[in-house]
Amino acid sequence: MEQQKVNLTLLDSEELNRFYEEKFYFSYSGINKLLYSPRLFYNHYILKQKEDSTDAHLVAGRAVHCLLLEPDNFDDYFVLLPGKIPTDSNKVIIDHIFNNNYLPMQNNSLTLDDFPQEILGQLLVNNLYQSLKTDTQRLEKILTDSNKEYFDFLKIRETKTVIDSATKQRADDTVAMILSNDTIKQLLGIGLGDVEGVSVYNELAVQLDLSDQQFGFKGIIDNVVVDENTKTIFINDLKLTSKPIQDFPDSVDYYRYDIQSMIYRGLVFDKFLRHRGIEEMTRWQIVFTFVVVDKYNLVYPYQVSEETTQEWKMEFGRVLEVIKYHYNNRDYNLPYNLALGNVKL
Repeated sequence: MEQQKVNLTLLDSEELNRFYEEKFYFSYSGINKLLYSPRLFYNHYILKQKEDSTDAHLVAGRAVHCLLLEPDNFDDYFVLLPGKIPTDSNKVIIDHIFNNNYLPMQNNSLTLDDFPQEILGQLLVNNLYQSLKTDTQRLEKILTDSNKEYFDFLKIRETKTVIDSATKQRADDTVAMILSNDTIKQLLGIGLGDVEGVSVYNELAVQLDLSDQQFGFKGIIDNVVVDENTKTIFINDLKLTSKPIQDFPDSVDYYRYDIQSMIYRGLVFDKFLRHRGIEEMTRWQIVFTFVVVDKYNLVYPYQVSEETTQEWKMEFGRVLEVIKYHYNNRDYNLPYNLALGNVKL
């Protein structure tokens, strides 16, 4: 047992050293993981124990983003399932069987019916349908015609995300509602591509190096509109929420969207303003807006005020200290305050 612990430690050390061989760029999601649980960050980014989430609401959100901001690329990212996507619980089982049992076999003739024991094992692991009396009854819950159709569709989808017609229709409805709002359209720069002095960037991938640190920041920003005429850069982040639209401020606190806002502001400043010189930079302003759509397709642009921006900037300074502590000390055992022994009951 003691030898096993040593080997695991050596393995972790090798992975950690490999992680630090290249410069790491923190994204908003990576920072959130680090703040919530350094060990979760360690497992995901250092040990590469990643869990790719394909929950229905995430797929729906990605579809809306694509249809609104990159409509011409929809067919490159998504493939439409003729039937219906399985429920989340069944989908987890089928995705696991496909990725971990079907793909390694490299046998295209195999179907979902060929993995009964693997299915039963995953049902047990996920504590699904265990109240049923027999394995036959449990298998019947998974081996439905629609689930088999989904499995067969996974075989031909290549690297695209599978989406059903109902989800696609809801995404179309959401996009239509957004586009019916002239204020939102103008904010996103939709239709302004030919206006002189106005540049529109969608799904803009940017990264930023820090002169005094070995790490940097990165992000894919939904929408950036650079208006040379008014010396304004608009950063717009599209958020879909299951809560009533008036409750979005609660989500800002819960999901720490303040961190996302500060990272995106820094990325945009570095890309579009830093090279202009101090005098020119002072003439520009950056306006950050969360374009929020709720489950009823109500749309509202939550613009971040200058007062709030300054508060978030100060808070991000504290967040940066946490990042520097964990990264520079290679310490991913406990959250920052616990690691420093600052918490007492």
